[in-house]
Amino acid sequence: MKLVRPFLSVIIVTYNSQDFIGECLESVERAIEKAKGWDWLKIEIIVVDNASTDGTVEIVRQFDRVRLICNAQNLGFAAGVNRGVKVAQGDWLLLLNPDCVIDENAILALAEFIQNCSDEVAVVGLQLLNADGTLQPSGRRFPKVWEFILALLGFSRWMETRWFKGRDFTKVQEVDEVSGAALAISRKAFEQVGGMDEGFFLFFEELDLCRRVKAKGLKVVYLPNAKVKHLWGASVKRVPEIARKAQQQSAIRYFRKHHGRIASILVSIAFMLRNLAHKIRYRLGRRPTLQNLPTD
Repeated sequence: MKLVRPFLSVIIVTYNSQDFIGECLESVERAIEKAKGWDWLKIEIIVVDNASTDGTVEIVRQFDRVRLICNAQNLGFAAGVNRGVKVAQGDWLLLLNPDCVIDENAILALAEFIQNCSDEVAVVGLQLLNADGTLQPSGRRFPKVWEFILALLGFSRWMETRWFKGRDFTKVQEVDEVSGAALAISRKAFEQVGGMDEGFFLFFEELDLCRRVKAKGLKVVYLPNAKVKHLWGASVKRVPEIARKAQQQSAIRYFRKHHGRIASILVSIAFMLRNLAHKIRYRLGRRPTLQNLPTD
C-alpha cells in the first residue's frame, strides 16, 4: 500500500566538515524549495555531528530548518546514522554525505519514485557526479573475495569493469549495492534489518546494509534522474590516517561477517602487502592515496 503523503528525513552525519557542510545544506534547502508546491511531500533535515573540533556546528546552527544533534565523541558514521534515525519521523530516510551537493530536482525525483515504486524496493541510490559533472559510478555488484584482493593489489580498474558490468547509468536499474554518499532507504526496511551495523566505524557500512536488505528479499535500485555532486574523498582527506585504518578494519570485518574467517585472513594479508607497497612508495617520494574501493 503506497503512502498518500510520504515523509522524507534527510540525515547528514558530520565530522570536521566546515569546508563543505554549508554548501551541502544550502543545496538541500534549494531542493526542498523546488518541491514546495507539492503538498503531498513532507521533508525534514537532521544533522548528527560526531564531536567536530572545527566550525562545523556553528555553520549548521545558521540553518533554522535543521535539527542538530551533537555527539560528545566521534561515534563513527554508522552510529551517527542510527542516532539520526531514532529522532527522524520520515517513512523514508535519505542518508547524505556532507561533501555532497544535491541537484535542485533530486528530492522531488526521489519522492515521485518512492511514491510509485513497488513495495519490494527498499533502497534507492541517487546518481553521483564528480565536481566537474562527469559520472561517478555507483551500483556495483557485491565484490567477491578474490576480486577485492586484486583491487587492493593494484588491479582496481580491471575490477571496476567487472563490478559495473552490464550497467546502464541512464536507466533505473536493480543493483546489488549503492554508495552511501546519497542513499535512501525505507524506514520499514531499515528497522527490519536492524539499522546500521555500528561495528563499522567508517566504510563498508552501506555495503553491509545493502547485503542484509537483499537477504530479506528486498530490492536495491539505482535512480539516475536524482542527481548529486559528490566530492569523493573530501571528508576523509582531512583525516587520511584515520580513514586508511578504518578502511582496513571495516573491510576485514565485512569479509569475515559475510564470507567467513578464511576470507578475512586473506584480505588481511592483502592489506599487509598493500601497506608494504605504500611504505616503499613513501621512500621513493610518492605519496599513496586512499583507494576508491567498493566501500562508500
